[in-house]
Amino acid sequence: NLGIKAAKGEYLGIVESDDYIKPNMYAELYRIAKERNVEVVKGDMLEFIDKNGERVFTHTRLLNWTKCLYGKVLNAKDLRVFTQSGIMNPSGIFKLSFLRENQIYHHESLGAAYQDTGFCFFTHLLAPKMFFVNEAFYCYRQDNENSSVNRISLQKALKLSKEYDFIQKKLNKNPNFGNLNSLLSYLRFGGYNWILGRIVDSNQLPFLQRIQSEFLEIEAKGELDWKFFDAFQRAKLERILKNPQEFYENVCLKPKGAVERVKNQLSYKLGAEILKTKNPIKILKLPFTLYAITANHCFEQRVLKVLVSLNPELKPLRLQDFADYEESLKVKEHLSYRLGSAMLKNPFTFPFKIPSIYKDYRRKK
Repeated sequence: NLGIKAAKGEYLGIVESDDYIKPNMYAELYRIAKERNVEVVKGDMLEFIDKNGERVFTHTRLLNWTKCLYGKVLNAKDLRVFTQSGIMNPSGIFKLSFLRENQIYHHESLGAAYQDTGFCFFTHLLAPKMFFVNEAFYCYRQDNENSSVNRISLQKALKLSKEYDFIQKKLNKNPNFGNLNSLLSYLRFGGYNWILGRIVDSNQLPFLQRIQSEFLEIEAKGELDWKFFDAFQRAKLERILKNPQEFYENVCLKPKGAVERVKNQLSYKLGAEILKTKNPIKILKLPFTLYAITANHCFEQRVLKVLVSLNPELKPLRLQDFADYEESLKVKEHLSYRLGSAMLKNPFTFPFKIPSIYKDYRRKK
């Protein structure tokens, strides 16, 4: 906040202390901001770790995971800027006069945790125009064990609740924003769901009980609108509302691994390769690439048979035995999995089926 108040530039950027940015980040985002005449421009993030003295880029964190919002001038009238984009403030720039005119600052609270949540919400809510770029300029460290996203205590987890309470209070003060309470309830659940996967194991049940308590109150006030939730999210919240103890014992205490197993299936690997093949040279090489992936693929059932033959008492876990089983079913709905599965079933007619597969996928989305 002191930085925002002291800044003198036309636009403002944020770089957190354990991260860094590409040299051209601000020049490129500023060019877009001026060309599009927007108050906020944001890009993606490159996640990295330092391993054995070398920097390894592990993953691109998409600002908009459905990719439907990139390359457009947006504002809060399109609620997808809240429901389909991540809380990523450092990956962008903000017009300084816009922040000051709307008094957008980070929530000041003891413990300094999750203040980016409120800042992101109000920049998205109040910006007359913003623009999302499908390119990563910001380099986001993932190997800091002391980071606020690792090994979260119950006390720290509850600070996220206070952040959403802060947003709620500001919305309640403005009569124009009263219709956003249900949206905020959905975002609150998303935040809690994110933190549940990172909280220290012994604190998961008390946190689930806190979720139950808060959302029963939210439901009683009529601020829970299921239209924002997909089927998996709704089933999860309803289960927590009904019995957090049961959810803890039958979900939280189980190991995770279903999503990873589905992503390691040949259908997903082939489909993912097809989706990322865009330039003409790679398209020409695609049949050979797909053949190489298939030839080198280690089929799960073969591995399990070998393991069982070595140890007859071994009982391999089924997909439904993992805590993230429901999430793995969502992965099977991804376009990657659908394309790969269709190609394996009908390799010769597959090219003719692509338009109908894509059309059906977009319709369901």
